[in-house]
Amino acid sequence: MFSLKSSTLSLVLAVLGGQALVAAASTPDFPPLSPLVRADLERRDPKDYQLFHNEERSGNLSTRAVIPGGITRCNTHACFSFTFDDGPYHQKIADEIASIGTRATFFVNGNNYQCIYDDAAVKALKYSYNAGHQICSHTWSHPDIETISRTQLRKQVQLVEDALYKILGVVPSCIRPPYGSASDATIKFLNDLGYNVILWNADTKDADGAAVNYSLNQYRALKAPKHVIILNHETVPSTSKQTIPQALQIVQNNGYEPKNMGTVAQTVGFSPYKVITTPGKRDSTWTCAGKPQPGGN
Repeated sequence: MFSLKSSTLSLVLAVLGGQALVAAASTPDFPPLSPLVRADLERRDPKDYQLFHNEERSGNLSTRAVIPGGITRCNTHACFSFTFDDGPYHQKIADEIASIGTRATFFVNGNNYQCIYDDAAVKALKYSYNAGHQICSHTWSHPDIETISRTQLRKQVQLVEDALYKILGVVPSCIRPPYGSASDATIKFLNDLGYNVILWNADTKDADGAAVNYSLNQYRALKAPKHVIILNHETVPSTSKQTIPQALQIVQNNGYEPKNMGTVAQTVGFSPYKVITTPGKRDSTWTCAGKPQPGGN
Protein backbone atom coordinates (compact mmCIF):
# COMPACT_ATOMS: atom_id res chain seq x y z
CA MET A 1 0.00 0.00 0.00
CA PHE A 2 1.56 3.30 -1.06
CA SER A 3 -0.79 5.74 0.70
CA LEU A 4 0.83 7.39 3.69
CA LYS A 5 -0.59 10.45 5.44
CA SER A 6 1.96 13.25 5.45
CA SER A 7 0.48 14.76 8.60
CA THR A 8 0.86 11.68 10.77
CA LEU A 9 4.52 10.78 10.50
CA SER A 10 7.67 12.88 10.47
CA LEU A 11 9.32 10.46 8.11
CA VAL A 12 8.27 7.05 6.81
CA LEU A 13 10.33 4.75 4.64
CA ALA A 14 8.99 1.64 2.95
CA VAL A 15 11.46 -0.30 0.84
CA LEU A 16 9.90 -1.53 -2.39
CA GLY A 17 11.94 -3.67 -4.76
CA GLY A 18 15.24 -1.91 -4.15
CA GLN A 19 13.72 1.55 -4.05
CA ALA A 20 12.35 3.45 -1.10
CA LEU A 21 9.14 5.39 -0.84
CA VAL A 22 9.20 8.53 1.26
CA ALA A 23 6.10 10.29 2.53
CA ALA A 24 6.55 13.92 3.42
CA ALA A 25 6.40 15.16 7.00
CA SER A 26 4.31 17.89 8.61
CA THR A 27 6.49 20.49 6.89
CA PRO A 28 5.79 19.76 3.23
CA ASP A 29 8.75 18.46 1.28
CA PHE A 30 7.42 18.88 -2.23
CA PRO A 31 8.65 16.67 -5.05
CA PRO A 32 9.26 18.39 -8.40
CA LEU A 33 5.88 19.76 -9.50
CA SER A 34 4.41 22.18 -12.01
CA PRO A 35 4.04 25.77 -10.76
CA LEU A 36 0.24 25.45 -10.86
CA VAL A 37 0.18 22.30 -8.73
CA ARG A 38 2.77 23.61 -6.29
CA ALA A 39 0.92 26.90 -5.82
CA ASP A 40 -2.39 25.14 -5.23
CA LEU A 41 -0.90 22.76 -2.67
CA GLU A 42 0.73 25.62 -0.81
CA ARG A 43 -2.74 27.10 -0.31
CA ARG A 44 -4.05 23.85 1.15
CA ASP A 45 -3.81 22.32 4.58
CA PRO A 46 -1.08 19.62 4.42
CA LYS A 47 -3.60 17.25 5.98
CA ASP A 48 -5.55 17.40 2.72
CA TYR A 49 -2.90 15.83 0.50
CA GLN A 50 -0.15 13.23 0.39
CA LEU A 51 3.30 13.71 -1.13
CA PHE A 52 5.62 10.97 -2.34
CA HIS A 53 9.25 10.89 -3.41
CA ASN A 54 10.65 7.93 -5.29
CA GLU A 55 14.18 7.39 -4.06
CA GLU A 56 16.97 4.89 -4.18
CA ARG A 57 18.83 4.04 -1.01
CA SER A 58 21.85 5.96 -2.22
CA GLY A 59 20.07 9.15 -3.21
CA ASN A 60 17.00 10.81 -4.67
CA LEU A 61 15.78 11.10 -8.22
CA SER A 62 17.72 14.29 -8.87
CA THR A 63 21.04 12.59 -8.16
CA ARG A 64 20.52 8.93 -8.96
CA ALA A 65 22.19 7.25 -11.89
CA VAL A 66 20.23 7.08 -15.11
CA ILE A 67 18.99 3.64 -16.14
CA PRO A 68 20.30 3.45 -19.73
CA GLY A 69 17.36 3.14 -22.08
CA GLY A 70 14.85 3.69 -19.29
CA ILE A 71 12.93 0.96 -17.44
CA THR A 72 12.06 -1.80 -19.91
CA ARG A 73 11.11 -4.70 -17.64
CA CYS A 74 9.38 -5.33 -14.34
CA ASN A 75 11.19 -6.64 -11.27
CA THR A 76 8.94 -8.93 -9.26
CA HIS A 77 8.65 -12.71 -9.64
CA ALA A 78 7.20 -13.81 -13.02
CA CYS A 79 5.76 -10.32 -13.39
CA PHE A 80 3.65 -9.03 -16.25
CA SER A 81 2.40 -5.48 -16.83
CA PHE A 82 -0.15 -4.57 -19.48
CA THR A 83 0.43 -0.99 -20.64
CA PHE A 84 -1.63 1.14 -23.02
CA ASP A 85 -0.58 4.35 -24.74
CA ASP A 86 -2.68 7.30 -25.93
CA GLY A 87 -5.78 6.49 -23.82
CA PRO A 88 -7.75 5.77 -21.79
CA TYR A 89 -10.80 5.95 -24.03
CA HIS A 90 -12.31 2.49 -23.72
CA GLN A 91 -13.85 1.32 -20.48
CA LYS A 92 -13.86 -2.14 -22.06
CA ILE A 93 -10.08 -2.48 -21.63
CA ALA A 94 -10.23 -1.35 -18.01
CA ASP A 95 -12.99 -3.87 -17.38
CA GLU A 96 -11.29 -6.73 -19.24
CA ILE A 97 -8.02 -6.32 -17.32
CA ALA A 98 -9.82 -6.01 -13.99
CA SER A 99 -11.93 -9.09 -14.73
CA ILE A 100 -8.98 -11.39 -14.00
CA GLY A 101 -8.07 -9.56 -10.82
CA THR A 102 -5.24 -7.35 -12.01
CA ARG A 103 -4.76 -3.76 -13.16
CA ALA A 104 -3.15 -2.00 -16.14
CA THR A 105 -1.16 1.17 -16.67
CA PHE A 106 -2.44 3.88 -19.01
CA PHE A 107 -0.02 6.44 -20.48
CA VAL A 108 -2.15 9.43 -21.41
CA ASN A 109 -1.75 12.52 -23.57
CA GLY A 110 -3.29 15.90 -22.98
CA ASN A 111 -4.13 16.64 -26.59
CA ASN A 112 -3.52 13.92 -29.14
CA TYR A 113 -6.52 11.91 -30.33
CA GLN A 114 -8.77 14.14 -28.25
CA CYS A 115 -8.53 16.81 -25.57
CA ILE A 116 -8.06 15.39 -22.09
CA TYR A 117 -10.61 17.90 -20.75
CA ASP A 118 -13.40 16.68 -23.05
CA ASP A 119 -16.27 15.17 -21.09
CA ALA A 120 -15.70 11.70 -22.56
CA ALA A 121 -11.99 11.74 -21.73
CA VAL A 122 -12.63 12.96 -18.19
CA LYS A 123 -15.20 10.22 -17.68
CA ALA A 124 -12.84 7.53 -19.00
CA LEU A 125 -9.94 8.76 -16.87
CA LYS A 126 -12.03 8.77 -13.72
CA TYR A 127 -13.43 5.34 -14.52
CA SER A 128 -10.02 3.74 -14.97
CA TYR A 129 -8.45 5.53 -12.00
CA ASN A 130 -11.33 4.67 -9.67
CA ALA A 131 -11.07 1.04 -10.78
CA GLY A 132 -7.48 0.97 -9.53
CA HIS A 133 -5.62 1.27 -12.81
CA GLN A 134 -2.49 3.44 -12.90
CA ILE A 135 -2.44 6.70 -14.87
CA CYS A 136 0.91 7.92 -16.21
CA SER A 137 2.05 10.67 -18.56
CA HIS A 138 2.69 10.26 -22.28
CA THR A 139 3.37 14.01 -22.75
CA TRP A 140 0.82 16.64 -23.65
CA SER A 141 0.72 16.49 -27.45
CA HIS A 142 2.82 13.41 -28.35
CA PRO A 143 5.89 15.04 -29.92
CA ASP A 144 9.18 13.23 -30.39
CA ILE A 145 10.81 14.67 -27.29
CA GLU A 146 14.30 14.31 -28.76
CA THR A 147 13.37 17.01 -31.29
CA ILE A 148 12.20 19.68 -28.83
CA SER A 149 13.97 21.92 -26.34
CA ARG A 150 14.19 21.25 -22.62
CA THR A 151 11.86 24.19 -22.00
CA GLN A 152 9.31 22.68 -24.38
CA LEU A 153 9.69 19.26 -22.78
CA ARG A 154 9.15 20.68 -19.32
CA LYS A 155 5.96 22.30 -20.61
CA GLN A 156 4.82 19.00 -22.15
CA VAL A 157 5.24 17.31 -18.77
CA GLN A 158 3.74 20.05 -16.64
CA LEU A 159 0.60 20.48 -18.75
CA VAL A 160 -0.22 16.81 -18.14
CA GLU A 161 0.52 17.26 -14.43
CA ASP A 162 -1.91 20.18 -14.32
CA ALA A 163 -4.63 18.22 -16.13
CA LEU A 164 -4.41 15.06 -14.03
CA TYR A 165 -4.22 17.12 -10.85
CA LYS A 166 -7.44 18.91 -11.80
CA ILE A 167 -9.30 15.85 -13.09
CA LEU A 168 -8.13 13.12 -10.71
CA GLY A 169 -6.31 14.91 -7.90
CA VAL A 170 -3.04 13.12 -8.70
CA VAL A 171 0.33 13.93 -10.24
CA PRO A 172 1.93 10.91 -11.94
CA SER A 173 5.43 9.70 -11.15
CA CYS A 174 5.96 7.85 -14.42
CA ILE A 175 6.15 8.82 -18.05
CA ARG A 176 6.57 7.09 -21.39
CA PRO A 177 8.26 9.09 -24.17
CA PRO A 178 6.29 9.05 -27.42
CA TYR A 179 7.76 6.54 -29.89
CA GLY A 180 10.04 5.33 -27.07
CA SER A 181 12.41 8.11 -28.12
CA ALA A 182 14.60 9.31 -25.25
CA SER A 183 18.36 9.58 -24.90
CA ASP A 184 20.04 8.95 -21.55
CA ALA A 185 20.38 12.72 -21.14
CA THR A 186 16.64 13.13 -21.67
CA ILE A 187 15.89 10.30 -19.26
CA LYS A 188 18.03 12.05 -16.66
CA PHE A 189 16.13 15.29 -17.28
CA LEU A 190 12.84 13.48 -16.70
CA ASN A 191 14.26 11.78 -13.59
CA ASP A 192 15.07 15.25 -12.27
CA LEU A 193 11.41 16.19 -12.76
CA GLY A 194 10.47 13.27 -10.50
CA TYR A 195 9.62 10.70 -13.18
CA ASN A 196 10.38 7.05 -13.72
CA VAL A 197 10.79 6.59 -17.49
CA ILE A 198 8.90 3.46 -18.50
CA LEU A 199 9.49 1.80 -21.86
CA TRP A 200 8.81 -1.86 -22.76
CA ASN A 201 10.37 -5.17 -23.74
CA ALA A 202 7.42 -6.53 -25.75
CA ASP A 203 5.40 -4.73 -28.42
CA THR A 204 2.15 -5.80 -30.09
CA LYS A 205 2.84 -3.42 -33.00
CA ASP A 206 -0.86 -2.54 -33.04
CA ALA A 207 -0.06 1.13 -33.66
CA ASP A 208 1.90 0.11 -36.76
CA GLY A 209 -1.14 -1.60 -38.24
CA ALA A 210 -0.27 -5.16 -37.25
CA ALA A 211 -3.03 -7.72 -37.67
CA VAL A 212 -4.67 -9.10 -34.55
CA ASN A 213 -3.02 -12.49 -34.97
CA TYR A 214 0.41 -10.86 -35.20
CA SER A 215 -0.26 -9.03 -31.93
CA LEU A 216 -1.51 -12.23 -30.32
CA ASN A 217 1.64 -14.03 -31.46
CA GLN A 218 3.67 -11.51 -29.48
CA TYR A 219 1.70 -12.55 -26.42
CA ARG A 220 2.06 -16.25 -27.27
CA ALA A 221 5.85 -15.87 -27.33
CA LEU A 222 5.96 -14.61 -23.74
CA LYS A 223 6.47 -17.39 -21.21
CA ALA A 224 6.71 -17.11 -17.44
CA PRO A 225 8.94 -16.33 -15.63
CA LYS A 226 10.12 -13.74 -18.22
CA HIS A 227 9.62 -10.26 -16.76
CA VAL A 228 7.35 -8.36 -19.15
CA ILE A 229 6.16 -4.82 -19.79
CA ILE A 230 4.11 -4.99 -22.99
CA LEU A 231 3.08 -2.08 -25.19
CA ASN A 232 -0.46 -1.73 -26.56
CA HIS A 233 -2.49 1.21 -27.86
CA GLU A 234 -6.07 1.90 -26.83
CA THR A 235 -6.69 3.96 -29.93
CA VAL A 236 -6.56 0.84 -32.13
CA PRO A 237 -10.13 -0.57 -32.11
CA SER A 238 -9.04 -4.18 -32.56
CA THR A 239 -6.87 -3.98 -29.44
CA SER A 240 -9.84 -3.52 -27.13
CA LYS A 241 -12.32 -5.63 -29.09
CA GLN A 242 -10.19 -8.61 -30.11
CA THR A 243 -6.61 -8.65 -28.88
CA ILE A 244 -6.91 -8.04 -25.15
CA PRO A 245 -9.75 -10.49 -24.42
CA GLN A 246 -7.71 -13.27 -26.03
CA ALA A 247 -4.35 -12.09 -24.68
CA LEU A 248 -5.55 -12.35 -21.09
CA GLN A 249 -6.17 -16.07 -21.53
CA ILE A 250 -2.95 -16.59 -23.49
CA VAL A 251 -0.67 -15.13 -20.83
CA GLN A 252 -2.37 -17.15 -18.11
CA ASN A 253 -1.91 -20.30 -20.19
CA ASN A 254 1.76 -19.34 -20.48
CA GLY A 255 2.25 -19.42 -16.72
CA TYR A 256 1.52 -15.84 -15.65
CA GLU A 257 -0.73 -15.67 -12.61
CA PRO A 258 -2.93 -12.63 -11.94
CA LYS A 259 -1.31 -12.27 -8.51
CA ASN A 260 2.01 -11.57 -10.28
CA MET A 261 0.52 -9.15 -12.80
CA GLY A 262 -0.06 -5.49 -12.03
CA THR A 263 0.61 -1.87 -12.79
CA VAL A 264 4.17 -0.83 -13.50
CA ALA A 265 4.29 0.82 -10.08
CA GLN A 266 3.48 -2.54 -8.52
CA THR A 267 5.75 -4.72 -10.65
CA VAL A 268 8.71 -2.31 -10.83
CA GLY A 269 8.37 -0.97 -7.28
CA PHE A 270 7.63 2.74 -6.91
CA SER A 271 4.83 5.04 -5.81
CA PRO A 272 2.45 5.60 -8.73
CA TYR A 273 1.94 9.28 -7.93
CA LYS A 274 3.88 12.26 -6.62
CA VAL A 275 0.71 13.80 -5.20
CA ILE A 276 -2.64 12.39 -4.14
CA THR A 277 -5.43 14.76 -3.12
CA THR A 278 -9.03 15.57 -3.98
CA PRO A 279 -9.77 16.39 -7.63
CA GLY A 280 -10.78 19.84 -8.78
CA LYS A 281 -14.03 21.10 -10.25
CA ARG A 282 -14.48 21.96 -13.90
CA ASP A 283 -13.86 25.61 -14.71
CA SER A 284 -12.67 27.72 -17.64
CA THR A 285 -9.10 26.36 -17.34
CA TRP A 286 -10.25 22.89 -18.35
CA THR A 287 -9.44 23.46 -22.00
CA CYS A 288 -6.87 22.61 -24.66
CA ALA A 289 -7.25 26.03 -26.27
CA GLY A 290 -3.99 27.95 -26.30
CA LYS A 291 -1.96 24.81 -25.59
CA PRO A 292 0.12 22.67 -27.99
CA GLN A 293 -1.92 20.90 -30.64
CA PRO A 294 -1.44 17.20 -31.52
CA GLY A 295 2.16 16.59 -32.51
CA GLY A 296 3.12 20.18 -31.72
CA ASN A 297 5.32 21.53 -28.98
